[in-house]
Amino acid sequence: MKRRAAALALLLCATAPLAQTGDWVIVPGKRAGPIDAGASEARLVELFGARNVTREPFEVEPGVALSATVLFASDRTRRAVVLWRDAEKRTGPESVLIRGERSVWRTDKGITLGTPLATLRRINGKPLTLLGFGSDVGGTILEGDGGELTELGVAGPTGEVAGRTLVLRVEPDPAQRDSSAYQQSIGNDALSSESDAMRLLNPRVYELIADIATK
Repeated sequence: MKRRAAALALLLCATAPLAQTGDWVIVPGKRAGPIDAGASEARLVELFGARNVTREPFEVEPGVALSATVLFASDRTRRAVVLWRDAEKRTGPESVLIRGERSVWRTDKGITLGTPLATLRRINGKPLTLLGFGSDVGGTILEGDGGELTELGVAGPTGEVAGRTLVLRVEPDPAQRDSSAYQQSIGNDALSSESDAMRLLNPRVYELIADIATK
């Protein structure tokens, strides 16, 4: 009986998902937890368990959907969308997307869903520039402006952003949408984190997209 129990315990340990270690740290440009450039969908099943890995189309923009793998689809705090470089074979993760109000996933600098703009500004050490609200890409942090958040990239002389490995999008509390500060912040204009409107709204991160390093 003892041998049988020991054998069963060993089998359970061998077949249990490997991601019970709780690695939810995202290092932009390198990895998201245990998900690195060499991962495949089969590897995700090993890491997180078959019931926590599903396939879903993901709409990257209105009318344009890509094949994706979703982790923890029914758990809002652990949910993550994996987009592939080879979507047919589902190998080589291109990026991992986190969206919502809160999450166990966070970057190595402590940024997660719900992080306010004021905290991003503090981490960066310099003002940030973001896109106005009201569109699908509204609230996107445009670049790191030469601060500590180098993963946000640096704008070149013609406006293109180089070196970006992390996309952050922020939005204010819905209760603020009737405020004059929000109305002043709608549109495609670039806004400063130092403006009176941004200080009043202090929008929070609702979407985080991290690149995974290529081999």
